[in-house]
Amino acid sequence: MHIEEWGFSRGPENELVIGGASAVDLARQYGTPLHVVDEDLLRRRARSLREAFEKEYPEVELFYALKCNSVAALVQSIFEEGFGAEVMSDFEFWLARRLGMPARRILLNGPNKSDTLLRRAISDGVGAVVVDSVPELARLEAIADDIRTDVQVLLRVNPDYVPRGMNSASATGSRKGSVFGLDLRTGELGLVLDVICRSRFLRYAGLHAHIGTGIRHPQDYVQAFRRIAPAFLQARAAGFDTRIFDFGGGFGVSTSKEFDTLEFLAYQGWGRLPRLAPKALAFAPEMCGPIKDFFTRQGLPLPTLYLEPGRAITSPAQVLILTVGTVKERSGVGKWVITDGGAGTCAFPLYYEYHEVLLANDVAAPPTEYVRMVGPVCFSSNWIYRRKKMPPLKPGDVIAVMDSGAYFLALEANFGFPRTAVLMVSDGQARLVRRRETLEEMASRDILEVKPHADAAAINRI
Repeated sequence: MHIEEWGFSRGPENELVIGGASAVDLARQYGTPLHVVDEDLLRRRARSLREAFEKEYPEVELFYALKCNSVAALVQSIFEEGFGAEVMSDFEFWLARRLGMPARRILLNGPNKSDTLLRRAISDGVGAVVVDSVPELARLEAIADDIRTDVQVLLRVNPDYVPRGMNSASATGSRKGSVFGLDLRTGELGLVLDVICRSRFLRYAGLHAHIGTGIRHPQDYVQAFRRIAPAFLQARAAGFDTRIFDFGGGFGVSTSKEFDTLEFLAYQGWGRLPRLAPKALAFAPEMCGPIKDFFTRQGLPLPTLYLEPGRAITSPAQVLILTVGTVKERSGVGKWVITDGGAGTCAFPLYYEYHEVLLANDVAAPPTEYVRMVGPVCFSSNWIYRRKKMPPLKPGDVIAVMDSGAYFLALEANFGFPRTAVLMVSDGQARLVRRRETLEEMASRDILEVKPHADAAAINRI
């Protein structure tokens, strides 16, 4: 693939240029591992996604899923493009509020919300709580009764649908492989509707469904909607009007993909990478048409459509920059390229997703040899790639792991190394939006009684 697939460019010496700045120069100035975000590209992707759905549907609201990437400056940029916030933890709720997001524009999601989080969100006037289970509804009702405050609820239903090219264990809409949502087959939706009907403070707002992340076939949303359509009629029969339908997020991007079951086994077993054919992914027309048709046929008011994208906005706009440290050749085996980052530290999604890796200091260099690429830790799963065709690499070369904007930072680990810095770049100007972790910070949560030692002076000099 060419760098133009991501919206980036190349400099006079064929170096990767992100947001008008040379990735190689940024690596030299700020050090690596380093995440670099093209702010203008990030904003364009957020804006174009919002506008695509606004064109296809009368009333639509988009909420950014903070779990995907919670770097504050990045989140703020997306909020400024007209997005609300979808949160699932105390930290994410706190961050959204800290960044000035009104509580009424926050959706609270997640399968194990604490009473503390529920109480804080209700007290602040959260826009809606997505109810994930029957026991959670009981806790929510008790808190609402105690605070004596109305709570808008969305009921998450499990569509029992696995998108194409995805294994059931990773699909959040799978009945057998996913913990999320109310089980339609066993009547859980009817139980919670009865509770809401009798409740003094719970207010039914609508339904929520989610089928997975990295979805590459828009038709999968059509199939999932058909599975859950009867739930709208069940709510109507119980006396409720559905004012909101939240169809989650999970939109994939054309330049990376999650391995399906066979691809995962082939890669982990034999190092065989899947082929990836980039193509434009247009979700809005496919998704909106069937929803409008269903509610029109049933004579029901058309609900406001809520969406919770994350990956489709952030993934292509961010790049992980690494530096080659050591190159080893083993007779009869091949070549190993050791860098300063891998799946064990700053790139865990490489364990289960395909991401392109480019030579940042010469993106036009043709790939000529298969190499094993790993990170710096003493751990067998610290791969970048088991078998990747690359140009000849040498110590000091800068490589770029593409599409690092979704879940790379969320799943980052220390494993003996400081967590990475993050830059945002616009018009060639870079600003540091998350500094690299210090060694002191890595141990800042430890509680240790320091005892006098003969070599205390020497230790203090370290």
